[in-house]
Amino acid sequence: MVTKFHNGEIYLGNSTFTDALFVSAEGLVVNQEVFEDSTAKQEVDLAGKFLSPAFRDGHAHPLFAGREARGLDISNCLTEDALVTALSNYASANPALNWIDAAVFDRSLDMRFHRETLDRAVTDRPVVLHGDDHHTLWVNTEALQVAGLMNGSVPTLEAGSVDIDESGIPTGILREWPAMSLVMDLAPKLTQEQDVEALLWSDTALAASGIVECVDAWIDRGMAETYLAAWKTGKLNLEYTLCFRADPASFSEDITYFIEMREALEVTQGQIKGTSIKFFADGVFGSQTALVSDPYLTSNHHGEATWQLDELKTAIALAHENGFQIHVHAIGDAATELTLDVLEELKDFSYPPIIAHAELTNQNLLNRMTALGVVACVQPYWAQNNGLLLSCLTQLGQSRLDSLYAFKDMFETGVTTVFSSDWPISTYDPIKGLAVAVNRKEHAHQEPHNLAQAISVEQGITAYSKNVKLMLNASNTGTLELGQPFDAVILSQNPFKASDLIQTKVLAT
Repeated sequence: MVTKFHNGEIYLGNSTFTDALFVSAEGLVVNQEVFEDSTAKQEVDLAGKFLSPAFRDGHAHPLFAGREARGLDISNCLTEDALVTALSNYASANPALNWIDAAVFDRSLDMRFHRETLDRAVTDRPVVLHGDDHHTLWVNTEALQVAGLMNGSVPTLEAGSVDIDESGIPTGILREWPAMSLVMDLAPKLTQEQDVEALLWSDTALAASGIVECVDAWIDRGMAETYLAAWKTGKLNLEYTLCFRADPASFSEDITYFIEMREALEVTQGQIKGTSIKFFADGVFGSQTALVSDPYLTSNHHGEATWQLDELKTAIALAHENGFQIHVHAIGDAATELTLDVLEELKDFSYPPIIAHAELTNQNLLNRMTALGVVACVQPYWAQNNGLLLSCLTQLGQSRLDSLYAFKDMFETGVTTVFSSDWPISTYDPIKGLAVAVNRKEHAHQEPHNLAQAISVEQGITAYSKNVKLMLNASNTGTLELGQPFDAVILSQNPFKASDLIQTKVLAT
């Protein structure tokens, strides 16, 4: 059956529009002659709606998001009293639950981020709250006790920190994974059946928002197995690329497992690919762990490197030699510079190297990224004056804060710029990401964040479609041009003409 889509506005990608689009029974875009010559054909009336290439998310955490959704949602708890009440009520309603996991708390709110605040709600079992940056945990005293952190000594960590008071007692704030894992490694583990359920929940949500492909940018042991089990149910909608997390403490042993799982995933015939390895070059601004060339204003230090430089070089070279795509978390400008220094020593990449986040950059760094063919995988929804951004003002100062998320400069310099959500850190909704990228704000009452870095709707759609396929070195182009797979989304209005872009609805994927 050959299908004709018409009576709407149709965007093919690459600045091209058409009045009608034809799709073969095999799901490929074909020309009108194929439709006219076919004996089995049908027409779909778009009724004035907008058809466009489907969205793709270049960096998210669907399995983590699905797991998180099983716990208590505290995102609307804007005061200490509201938070304490929500936790207390949840604990009372779930007496058999021996561990309480809740997300997310806004780090910019006026609260006492201390274990004693959470103790007001629950003292008989661990309580773990995830910060909106997902690089911070806030836990109660019982969680610290279970982790052995209330015994008078705090372990020395290669990165991150366990915050302590003037007496050396932990306050309940843990920053970065080495510290967070002291508690999280003790959390009850979901069964694989529960994990598959969580992943399928996320997969359904992503598909409903117009997304057909996603990169899961944090895969630890057991998680790729969950993806494989989900695929075996036949219910998985999206295509996925998995990024195995490189741990400095175990990478030389872990890479054998990464190779084995890459091969095991080949049974999915391309729906799930284990072709990438994720490295952390630094942390985040909120914890002052992102690497910056100029010191933080509140501490006069430059952040924390997650790896020793020589070990990072060796690990990235090993991943490269084994044909993996290099995917590096680098938020501060010094982290991006360090990453580029390492990548410059390598040649003949199987896939374009990726710098995820690239929040604080400069023209020299963007020029180097272009010259090396390094992809910038950024999060457009973050480019707005909300709590997540404004909580970094005291550490960075106004000038650096204003310079974050230089998307227009990236496009104009020639950097392949990919959009993503980093869900569950922020919404997976690509319409919201697109609207913020274009307007540099989400709501009418907000002051825009550095309008000089606003981009066009076309650039945004490209970053959510074609450029993701470029990043993944794919044979198809993420467009609706002749011969391409019909991966498309139908929208309620034309985003190129919309006066209120964020109100655009996804009608079909």
